[in-house]
Amino acid sequence: MKITKDSPAHYSYFIILFIALLGLVSLRLDKLRLNPRLAYEQQLHLLALRYGGKPSLNEKDGGVDQPDMAALQDYFMTMDPALLRVPSERLNAAWASMHQYQTKSSSYALEWTGITSEMGGRTRAIMWDPNDPSGKKVWAGGVTGGLWYNPDITSSFSMWQTVSDSWQNLVVSCITYDPNNPLVFYVGTGESQTALITYRESSGRGVGIWKTTNGGQSFTLLPSTAGFQYITKIAVRNESGQSVIYAGVCSGIYKGSVWQSQPSDGLFRSTDGGNSWEQVLPNIDGLTVPYSPGDVQIGASGRIFVGTTSNPDHQGGGTILYSDQGTAGSWTEYTDIRTVIEMDPINNIPHRVVIAPSPSNANIVYAAISAGTISATTNPVYKGYYFLRSDDKGASWIEVSTPDGTGDWANLAWHAMDIAVDPNDPATVYAGGLDMWRTTNSGSSWTHLSDWSLMYSGGGPNYIHADQHIIVYKPGSSTKMLFGSDGGVFYTETGNSISPVFIQKNKNYNTLQFYTCTMHPDAGQNQFIGGLQDNGTLLYQGSPLTINDMIDGGDGAYCFWDQDESNIYITSYYYNRYSIFDGGFQVAYIDNQSGLFINPADYDNSQNVLYANGVDLWGGNANKILRVPNIPQNGNGSFVSLSSIGTSYISHVKVSPYSTSSNTHLFIGTGSGRLFRITNAQNIPVTTEIGSPAFPQSNISCVAIGGSEDTLLVTFSNYGVSSIWQTCNAGSDWREVEGNLPDMPVRWAIYHPQFPNQALIATELGVWSTSNLQSENVLWQPQTSGMANVRVDMLRYRPADSKVLAATHGRGLFTTTFNYDITTSVSEGLLSKMNIFFSSESHEIRMDAGSENHGQARLRLYSTDGRLISDQSLGLRGEMRIPVPRNYKGVLLLKLEMNGHETGRKLVAY
Repeated sequence: MKITKDSPAHYSYFIILFIALLGLVSLRLDKLRLNPRLAYEQQLHLLALRYGGKPSLNEKDGGVDQPDMAALQDYFMTMDPALLRVPSERLNAAWASMHQYQTKSSSYALEWTGITSEMGGRTRAIMWDPNDPSGKKVWAGGVTGGLWYNPDITSSFSMWQTVSDSWQNLVVSCITYDPNNPLVFYVGTGESQTALITYRESSGRGVGIWKTTNGGQSFTLLPSTAGFQYITKIAVRNESGQSVIYAGVCSGIYKGSVWQSQPSDGLFRSTDGGNSWEQVLPNIDGLTVPYSPGDVQIGASGRIFVGTTSNPDHQGGGTILYSDQGTAGSWTEYTDIRTVIEMDPINNIPHRVVIAPSPSNANIVYAAISAGTISATTNPVYKGYYFLRSDDKGASWIEVSTPDGTGDWANLAWHAMDIAVDPNDPATVYAGGLDMWRTTNSGSSWTHLSDWSLMYSGGGPNYIHADQHIIVYKPGSSTKMLFGSDGGVFYTETGNSISPVFIQKNKNYNTLQFYTCTMHPDAGQNQFIGGLQDNGTLLYQGSPLTINDMIDGGDGAYCFWDQDESNIYITSYYYNRYSIFDGGFQVAYIDNQSGLFINPADYDNSQNVLYANGVDLWGGNANKILRVPNIPQNGNGSFVSLSSIGTSYISHVKVSPYSTSSNTHLFIGTGSGRLFRITNAQNIPVTTEIGSPAFPQSNISCVAIGGSEDTLLVTFSNYGVSSIWQTCNAGSDWREVEGNLPDMPVRWAIYHPQFPNQALIATELGVWSTSNLQSENVLWQPQTSGMANVRVDMLRYRPADSKVLAATHGRGLFTTTFNYDITTSVSEGLLSKMNIFFSSESHEIRMDAGSENHGQARLRLYSTDGRLISDQSLGLRGEMRIPVPRNYKGVLLLKLEMNGHETGRKLVAY
């Protein structure tokens, strides 16, 4: 069946929804008018229904991961509540503000150190460097990790180097070079494959095309491409000595909104190095919009092939076009396979086409075509049901067998599917979907070459990570190949052997997409745990991360390391499935199957109790929190009712460090912006709402606790809202402290444990800090040195050595030391009444408080970089001496804390 905008099938989904929801809305209308926050909660439930019903919670149904559910949750977390879409274009303005603050000098700066990894994240762009005479240098791009190069892909010691830390957008989708001037590269941004079918929170829109004219030493963004939201492929063709660029441009659905490329979708042609463009593809049959290119390839004769993909209206997929001129009006369309698909009784929506011309025989071309179905209650499902071959340069096509005889070889064909032809043998084709396949007889039969599930047993010669996105032969070679997947870059030097040996090539290719993190409680211990998208949960113990460090599977969710019993740690994956470890061994497994895809949770270290959200996006299991006591012995959890927190999901859970052995305190935030203090959580919880009516109707992403439960910092992760609030009196009064922070999601916050004026926040553009939370005008400063302009999901602080661990979604894990900001102004207060000086002879600070007894105080000394030198309690009376290490020379900050007030003075040790 062909779906058109005018057909009843196109509207059936929306009609069914409208009728089903009309009654629900009308029944609650009067009540909702009186309570805007309650109305917003109901709006969230309606949005969840709009994007499909509740998913199956059977882990086997979703394969390795469930991108649609992860995306829906992140959509709720980040959309502008007034617009009901994610205005990610605001990140451009945020990046400009960030760049402005970064250029201003600041004597306080955090330096981040990346945790080394030999695992990679989703990769769609790979290119052999045409300027390397050895043929060993390779470029690759991660969809959230930016652009990288490896100087020697053949060496097990060669490491990837990043080149895009300062880019405002790290969503790299494709890369190519100019055959007439190999020093010129073009890098496309925006991951259309996920955006066209189900928006995926770990991908994103692009900003156009980056260009280098010096072989990658520096890049500039082409202003003419600012309207290109998603670029699928770029090809450069030598046309009588002139370099002509062809860019495949698509629109997409990204986090709740259609992002329309400007001036349209299509194949854009440039004859002036990308300064100007002309759209050259014909319109979709019966419509007034051009085809959307899913793939663009240049054959051995110079013929240009385009495989289309569906646009956001599910139109125009399943078509092959070719042209020798490459200009408007010169294209031939092949639509026979599209007609076959539309006549199928079930999988009748033609979708994405990928093309592979033979480099050694201009007549031979292959195409893999996906098709699928859509209903009123599910997202589209597309698989690789068709495989074609042309023996006459695309003029006619014959159907050959698919790799597995069905479409399951590419069960996520909208997301993961690619093919490539041996440069020297037109009968040999590699096809990647979930795994890697190969035919050596032009598609008559296929061999299954790789197995993604080997990741759970340490990999091996047949291992390539699940979900194949790009296959690249080394030019002229039948043996050397590169593969891009959800697990980064893989390589073989035996591509034409019966059983090729695949090797991971991800050394320092740190494009991992973490959601969460935790660390060993002891000072100096380089042991961290992190949960990440499609790569499970990893345990870092000092050596570079590999698949052998995976201690839990699926999509890694919240994880915890017991802070007073370091032999205990907890991992989890989607829908409240928890693994409990004791002494390095799993001793319990909790399979609750509830709540959200990634459930907010926290762990009471002193009482060994886990608390987690139990409410789903549709309002099911309302007012419930999951409680798992007696860890590690207990393998069971139960739901506990919380009175009147509403039907919204719990978006944040925080165990108070000031809880007692008989009374556990929690702070609970919700997706609609309500904040609760829970007492007696270990027994029969007592719920008190402490948020402000001024809080935005927005997702509470974090609650940070200061020196007592009186001091709280609350963050909100949606665009378009006041994102940071603080109370110093347990919620009686709240003050907005967003200050100069740009409009972007804030996902986490931590106080400096000794200095409540100082805090760090995790944002869509790295980590930011402030040292003047109590000031009228709060100033936030980016702290991304050593990191990148990358989304950060979580921050963890270790009191034993002031270490901070950051989980980034695209660049792996990072650490820094959270020292005191000595550059902040200090009030001398009581110290101004004392005689204080540095004695070079005894190398100590001498203080004379006089005969009056001022009481007990805490006195600390800091170096200029914020490092704690001395910390002691003493009575302020008479003469006092504070030793200074003899090897220390320079400025010291003396901080005196007494009765909840701080004073300070700067001295010089010499």
